[in-house]
Amino acid sequence: MPRRNRRVLDLLVLSGLLAHTLFAAAASLAGPPSVPPPAAAAKRVPDFSLTDTKGAKHSLAEWRRGKAVLLFFIGTECPVSNGYAPQMQQFAAKYAALGVACYGVHCEKTLTAAEANKHAAEYGLTFTLLLDPSQILAQATGARVTPEAVVVSSEGKVLYRGRIDDRYASDGKRRDEPTVLDLENALSSVLAGAAPKNQQTKAFGCPLPRPKQPVR
Repeated sequence: MPRRNRRVLDLLVLSGLLAHTLFAAAASLAGPPSVPPPAAAAKRVPDFSLTDTKGAKHSLAEWRRGKAVLLFFIGTECPVSNGYAPQMQQFAAKYAALGVACYGVHCEKTLTAAEANKHAAEYGLTFTLLLDPSQILAQATGARVTPEAVVVSSEGKVLYRGRIDDRYASDGKRRDEPTVLDLENALSSVLAGAAPKNQQTKAFGCPLPRPKQPVR
């Protein structure tokens, strides 16, 4: 798809996403208070085996080689995720030199490796992309939307989950520049040997597709 046409499509999808977000926010005000999700630090990633878009296998064992792991849950058709592509690539490049391995995670059930690679080339993503149609990592970490960032220790413990920054407000309005660098602050704390001050924030984006329920 030509870049101009894709950007038009991104804007249309984003408009619908913002409308959905505002509707959901209004509904939540009228209903009973929601139960907060469990703390990110309480989660731990079990051993797994996933294939990347180049055909290589990956598991929890390789995470133990570095200081930490950064996961970006991304979507090819999500305008918010696509809009954050430059920031995700910058994080991957910057923190790789500091011992943090970066992976993109695709949770679409029918997405092929070729489609994911084409999307990555179009948006300048060069870090490893994992295909996770069963949402093994999403369910293990608690990720719910794209884009959502997760910082995991080398042993698989979730240290931070949530937004990259506050570029998008809770009502869907977009700032030209962020005022709170949530992910950068979390990574700085982890590399300094401390727990992030905020271990979980609410990410704004496109909901992950629901995982397929087992047949009973």
